[in-house]
Amino acid sequence: MVAWLEPCPATNHAAESKPESWRHGSTRAANVNGRGRGRPRHTWLVTVGGHLVCLGGARLLGIGPWVLATESWGPPPSAVRQCKPPGVPSAASRLRGRVFPDMTFVMEEPRFSGLTLNSSCYHRRMMTACVRRSALRAFWFLAIATSITVVATAAAKDGDRPNQSSVTPLKVTVTQVTHDGLSKTNLLSDDSHLYITEWPAAHHVIAMESLQGSNRSILRSPFSNLQAVDLSPDHTKLLVSPIQGGSSENEFWTLPISRGSAERVGNLIGRDATWSLDGQEFAFGKASVLYLASSTGKRVRELFTANGSVFAPRFSPDGQRIRFSVRDPEQNTTALWEIGRDGSNPHALLSNWQSAAACCGSWTADGRYYIFQVTQSSPTSLTTLWALPDSILGAREGGASAPIQLTAGPMSFGNASPARDSKKIWAIGVQPAGEAVKYDPASKNFTPLLSGVSATDLDFSSDGKWVTYVAIPESTLWRCRADGTDRLQLTSAPERVALPHWGPDGTQIAYVSMQPGKPWKISVISARGGTAQEVLTESRSQIDANWSSDGARIMFGYLHDAEGLNIQIVDLKTHTAETVPGSDGLFSPRWSPDGRYIAALSPDFTKVMLFDVETRKWSNWLSEPAGAVSYPVWSADSKYLYFDDLVTDQESIRRVKVGETQTERAFVLEGIERYPGAFGLWSGRASDGSWMFVRDRSTQEVYQLSLDLP
Repeated sequence: MVAWLEPCPATNHAAESKPESWRHGSTRAANVNGRGRGRPRHTWLVTVGGHLVCLGGARLLGIGPWVLATESWGPPPSAVRQCKPPGVPSAASRLRGRVFPDMTFVMEEPRFSGLTLNSSCYHRRMMTACVRRSALRAFWFLAIATSITVVATAAAKDGDRPNQSSVTPLKVTVTQVTHDGLSKTNLLSDDSHLYITEWPAAHHVIAMESLQGSNRSILRSPFSNLQAVDLSPDHTKLLVSPIQGGSSENEFWTLPISRGSAERVGNLIGRDATWSLDGQEFAFGKASVLYLASSTGKRVRELFTANGSVFAPRFSPDGQRIRFSVRDPEQNTTALWEIGRDGSNPHALLSNWQSAAACCGSWTADGRYYIFQVTQSSPTSLTTLWALPDSILGAREGGASAPIQLTAGPMSFGNASPARDSKKIWAIGVQPAGEAVKYDPASKNFTPLLSGVSATDLDFSSDGKWVTYVAIPESTLWRCRADGTDRLQLTSAPERVALPHWGPDGTQIAYVSMQPGKPWKISVISARGGTAQEVLTESRSQIDANWSSDGARIMFGYLHDAEGLNIQIVDLKTHTAETVPGSDGLFSPRWSPDGRYIAALSPDFTKVMLFDVETRKWSNWLSEPAGAVSYPVWSADSKYLYFDDLVTDQESIRRVKVGETQTERAFVLEGIERYPGAFGLWSGRASDGSWMFVRDRSTQEVYQLSLDLP
């Protein structure tokens, strides 16, 4: 687990303790130290899984079994934590003022980090990283999508995730409030104004936005970098926390909204805090302990010690209970807890709910509901808002106690702040969007593909006349002509898709089909539409469809953490499957266009293995640092394997020739903020051999959710 965060020295900091597999990354980190490109730079050192990693002014500095990355030219976000589901390595990417719409690392303070709206790790395309990207720029889509309506559901409290087998319709109208395109990391409200912690550049500021008009101002403070923690019960001042370096525990100050001076709250430090409704006390978290202190900070008592980090405390409207979130670093989960103000009856909420990421709630003013957020990672990452009926009031009034789902995608919502009338909720919403572009390495220019379409995972037919793609954020499959005309949607919700590929004759498309609660399947669908057919029915999750050159067979692999990992080839006429000899423990296969070779990745992510179909033997083709080989693709003549390298030195496309073991750089990729799809930073090649990427066009804004809770 990440143990600490502090400035990193400009020398080889880990020579005496790093394992052999990490030395290359450590040397890289030392070599790039001091490169500033004319801007102030900060490098930060993190321990991850017992290894040391530098974060600083380069794409990826530390390389090892666990990888962290950054392009931060200012102080890093507070307390980066490891993203670690079973078998999936971790990384952090481009942290400078970013919002990260699709994925996240686990944070000590997800409530005001702004990075928890969508959190997950994911199986990377032949890469170790769990990478997040930015949502810093405004996008025209949100400028016109000012009001949308979603249907929410009441769910039972059991199962691996919120069970929607029994539902009660609830209409929620969502209206966009802000349109500035700035990164937002915390949200408070008093029915007349919103108080938004924003991250416009290297430092956080607090913006005050009127709900009655378009007035917006930045609150003055003696701090260059701060975040709003809570709003006083009389709405005259904010509880703020100045952000100091990389520390996850900072001082608490009160900041008057209109006039007056900021005042320190005793000598207290912590992660997150909240005022009691009478303003006489406030609760705060520090490490694994929940404390209760007087409003002056002079009297402090320990209330509860959790098995993990405590954050996001909130008093109940009657002032008698405190609810808070706990992050378990060993299980990589977050959970909701409740305790009496006097320290009595500490217990976990939703104990029968096995969601690994429920956190960060606030009560409605009438005390009837507790609004919290849940992040799911399958089939894709999504953070939704839920309303938990108060158990005490429910018992008195005979009401239901099952949580009610308020949002269901495709947007993610978090940092909810209920209005006084309990009929409105303000929340930060993330709208993922991507722009497919073609890159010319000679001119270093990016040319948009499919104008006006938010898409990823593009694949052109062999004649170059048609293209298939996955729509963002719906994850539906489409096809159209190369100029964007004659568009046809091939799949619909709840199915989500990824990594489509045209068959050789241009009449069919194979893709990864992801249905809620089911194993992922390789399916084939006609380019004219219709019903898709599974290639092979089984219980394992399949991925990476490869067509044979004659279109008669499809090869695929399995998710990295699947049992019985191997590579299968299925005859499409007989639907019989053949295991590629010696492929046990290998994944992410790539079939060469001439059918002679199969490239695949070893379980430790460090070796590219090559299978010769004629000799039926495997060889160790390429050894690279973990995570250096991403989205591999064969050249048209089957002589080279190209891949996207996000790990070693500069972000670049590299290649290795069949019969050789040394790679060469094709070009360095610069000048693009890339969008992370379901499987990371996608790259591909068009039928003419040009390279394709997806530019991140995601946005993050404040929305108003209007609803009538039962």
